Amino acid sequence: MHPKALIILSINGLLLSFLCGCGGSDQVRVKEGSEQIGNAPIGSVFATDLSKIVHVDENERLATLRNARSFTGKVFLETRDREGKKTAVIKTRENRETGLRTADILEGYPRINDIATPVSFSEMERLQKIYRDPVEE
Repeated sequence: MHPKALIILSINGLLLSFLCGCGGSDQVRVKEGSEQIGNAPIGSVFATDLSKIVHVDENERLATLRNARSFTGKVFLETRDREGKKTAVIKTRENRETGLRTADILEGYPRINDIATPVSFSEMERLQKIYRDPVEE
């Protein structure tokens, strides 16, 4: 075997091992720079299962969520920013094969990294009367 071919195979093997090590779990790693989170030291990296906004399309009124697969069916969620202020009301669409999930923006303006949580039962009833799903024929 040529020395060049051996070097190329070695480099490809190293690259493959690095890429395989980059796979993630269902948890998101979040870095908080200036706040103490529980017992974690300031500026540490920790895992979270919170559902977060990772993309917002204001033209199409769509938000993309990470870690939202645990919500079954179409669910009304409210989003809150880092200070805990409500930023929007969204409604999830059906689950997709990927780890991400999309939602329709119904009220407000969610931002990337806002946390999404289910609304209360009374709020869900109110929203269901206002925002009905289209009837399929």
